[in-house]
Amino acid sequence: MKDKKKKAPVPFGEKYESLRERQRLFHAALKENRERRRELMKENTAQAKAKAKKLARRISFGIKYTYAMGGRLRNEIVGMLTVYNFGRAVFLHVKRHIRFDPSDEKLYLNTYYPLGKHKGRYKVFLYIHGGGWMGGWPESREAFTTRIATAGYFVASVYYGEAPRYAHPKMIENIYKAIGWLRDHADELDIDMESIVVSGESAGAHLAAMAACISTNPEYAAKFNLDKRAKEQKFSATVLNCGVYDLEKVVESGFKRGGIYTQAYCGGTPVKETDEEFRREISPIYWVNERFPPTFAISAENDKLALLTFDLIDKFMRLGVPYVHYHGEGRFAVHAFAITMALKISRDAMKQIRRFLSSLQKS
Repeated sequence: MKDKKKKAPVPFGEKYESLRERQRLFHAALKENRERRRELMKENTAQAKAKAKKLARRISFGIKYTYAMGGRLRNEIVGMLTVYNFGRAVFLHVKRHIRFDPSDEKLYLNTYYPLGKHKGRYKVFLYIHGGGWMGGWPESREAFTTRIATAGYFVASVYYGEAPRYAHPKMIENIYKAIGWLRDHADELDIDMESIVVSGESAGAHLAAMAACISTNPEYAAKFNLDKRAKEQKFSATVLNCGVYDLEKVVESGFKRGGIYTQAYCGGTPVKETDEEFRREISPIYWVNERFPPTFAISAENDKLALLTFDLIDKFMRLGVPYVHYHGEGRFAVHAFAITMALKISRDAMKQIRRFLSSLQKS
């Protein structure tokens, strides 16, 4: 047998270069691993910070919300037992806590309408209470709503839920469910759903203005999942008491707890941290057009939100929307003063509102 040929020895230089290349690749791999670990640590740290920041915001919101909600609840109870319902009309048909959504027992409406016979069907006055979207009840607005009923209206006062549980757009969609229920029961209630006024104070005026925009601006209406029975509903007029029409301006106004109220409406996210499209969607002033219903708008000298009503009136003037502007002056001209009949200025505002409603029936 022939001897196997021995391999030629690898030159020193090649061995040396091979070892150096292996060492270089080893250190490159170590460096790459260190960089990966560093980036992963940065990413994990950023995520941890973001989670901690989110948790801190949630805790902060919870504390502020609890404090504000306690204040709202106190105000509603004290107000209902004192000034809010002072001077309410008595001789009326009243029915409370009518469930209009079988899937949610929290939601209800109250109805008020005159005793005795009447000619034709009742015209409807849909009232949406205020309360910073976090509180308020139909029962604590009866000084106002019952006075409207004595003018010959069928008043439906809606409880639409509280933020943040019913954050945007749930509130306005709940209101449309209430309208759908009224339409289904129009014959039974003897009401004319083709002649309906929508009204509210403060946060309720915001939702009333939103409903009016939905009824006159198809682009805006398309943004919501409205009850099929009510999505074509038109309104003959609006009565807006110290309303909120631009939520960004509420935060900037200095209005007490305006930031937490608007944050709750947005589901716990501060208004300024939402995107521009969302901020426009929650602010009805951007959707007002020349078809907006004739409006009785109330503002107050001592209300930090008064500018928002003036902004709305300015837009009405430019678009040619019919309106009456009642600007309350004097020491008692405070935010949403017109809901109580305990003040002379409130009773005067009511007279002007009823005159406005009467003019609608004549036209």
